[in-house]
Amino acid sequence: MKKKFLVLLLTLTMILSFSPYVAKAADTDDTDSSNKTDTIDGRTYFYDQFDNSAYRTVYKQINDAAQKFNESTSNASYQDGGYYTAFTLSVSNKDWEVIGNDGMDQIVNAVLADHPEYFWMSDSYQCKQESSGELRYTALTIECYSLYANGDTRSIYKNNFDLTVKNYAASLDESAKDYEKVYLIHNSIINKVYYASDATSKSKDNIYAYTADGVFNSKYQSAVTYGYAKAFKAIMDYVGVPCLYIEGQNSDLLDDSMDTQKQLKEESYINNCAWNAVYLGGEWYLINLGLDDPITTTGKEALSYTYFNVTDEQASNLTAITSRLPGIPKCTGTKYCLSKVQADLEADGLWEKSSYNIIDKILDKYGLSVVLISIGLILLLVVMLIKNIHKSRSKKKKEKVKKTKTTVVDNSELDAELRKPPIS
Repeated sequence: MKKKFLVLLLTLTMILSFSPYVAKAADTDDTDSSNKTDTIDGRTYFYDQFDNSAYRTVYKQINDAAQKFNESTSNASYQDGGYYTAFTLSVSNKDWEVIGNDGMDQIVNAVLADHPEYFWMSDSYQCKQESSGELRYTALTIECYSLYANGDTRSIYKNNFDLTVKNYAASLDESAKDYEKVYLIHNSIINKVYYASDATSKSKDNIYAYTADGVFNSKYQSAVTYGYAKAFKAIMDYVGVPCLYIEGQNSDLLDDSMDTQKQLKEESYINNCAWNAVYLGGEWYLINLGLDDPITTTGKEALSYTYFNVTDEQASNLTAITSRLPGIPKCTGTKYCLSKVQADLEADGLWEKSSYNIIDKILDKYGLSVVLISIGLILLLVVMLIKNIHKSRSKKKKEKVKKTKTTVVDNSELDAELRKPPIS
């Protein structure tokens, strides 16, 4: 009897101890797999890719100092080299020997990719070997863009950044699925922001276009692909959708000039574009807001879905620079591509038709002058063809008339009879 009681007690203990896990499993059984994020955290994704303690240590050093500077109204100090210092920190000689110059590039880029809120932070930095007694270390100076060097001005932009992200998030229904959040924010940004077509290269006057500030600041609301991608990630981070910021090469923007070919030969790639990867239902999808906000020849505002939730293969013109950031995932997801979610978006009243039609695509690809010349040539060929057809028909008609036999009737006797007077 005592033995049976112990067995029963042990059984009850096992059931009670297991029940929380059963309840938890039941709670997470969501019919919409797009809301399952597994263990992916887009806010620390590239930090998580580092499996070396030296890389993680220096990443944390930079991020901690950047957070402090981001919350402050401290002015960035001007240096004789023409740049502004946000902050300087010391990297131990032990860590520096592990990471080196290439590793430092990855770490700085990883901090920037994980944290679009550091819109003031440049990817340019300074490293200098220093020592204090027997202690050797590397002084790492992180630069601040001149536009944001003034602490009070930067603080205003930072507060606007935070408020705008919250406003975008507030526009979403609390029950919205992750793919719906991606879709709605994609459209919302494109409908509010202009592509900065004049910002062909970075300068102190247009640096905002390369940051999230260009999208969020009502003073600008103009950006290039880098700015679109950083702003989109900031909002996705806030609403809890795993999202990555990626830089790379858009082959459609390359030409055959000697300078381009030389750069490709020396560097093997040209960094001329940025986009995002979003994680939905256990799969990665590529999304590029900047390219989905095309500059039209006619000047009309357009919304495109060419780069919405597509695979790497579908966006074959985009190649990520894998040496720039660690562990960039392959985008192969198809469950939440546009063709598969459009019907649900329409049923929920969320669908917005693309305003980028075939005529816009032809005009933008070949230019207005080329299209007009082409149309003129086509019309000329049509006119010439009509003339040739008409000429050919006239010629055939004449030849037919010539070949027709003519019969001459002698009416002289009939005429004579008709001239006779009637019989009285």
